[in-house]
Amino acid sequence: MIPYQPFAEHLKRIGVLATPSELHAQASAVLCVNKQTPFEQWLKGISEDYCIEQPDDANLRHVMSAVFDYAKEQLAKDDYSFQLLLPQEEFDLAERIEVLSDWVATFLSGLGTAGFVSEALSPDCKEFINDMDKIARIDNTIEGLEAEELDFIEITEYIRSGIMILYVEMNQVNSDPKYIN
Repeated sequence: MIPYQPFAEHLKRIGVLATPSELHAQASAVLCVNKQTPFEQWLKGISEDYCIEQPDDANLRHVMSAVFDYAKEQLAKDDYSFQLLLPQEEFDLAERIEVLSDWVATFLSGLGTAGFVSEALSPDCKEFINDMDKIARIDNTIEGLEAEELDFIEITEYIRSGIMILYVEMNQVNSDPKYIN
């Protein structure tokens, strides 16, 4: 797991305007649309989206490849261990909800940028995309009650599970059929 806060601070130091969650959501979206997306293509898109002035900087490339590889490895695992890159529990719930909402909005934007087409999706995946649109607009005004913490965990788990299902479905639809003669 990439530790959120040290990573966020490192991004600021090297001049990246994106948060760790935004980068992770972008990478996850691109890989959901096509698991074969090359790192270089993703980096070019991220550099344009976030106005990164020196995308060839070795330190920046190292950081970006870590995020991209992290998303790629987690999505490809058979054990469904994919996790959203969000702040840890020491952040207050309102902040975590806001970051989750941003993660979802960035993911949806990333799907569009990557050429996402929903027509070939199952009804369940279409419903998941619609739910994600609603989650992206979630209100982070909360009282910090235990029930709200449990709701946050449940929503996060729903997103995590849905992303894994979407990844599998999208990459089955987009892969070339293999025939045995």
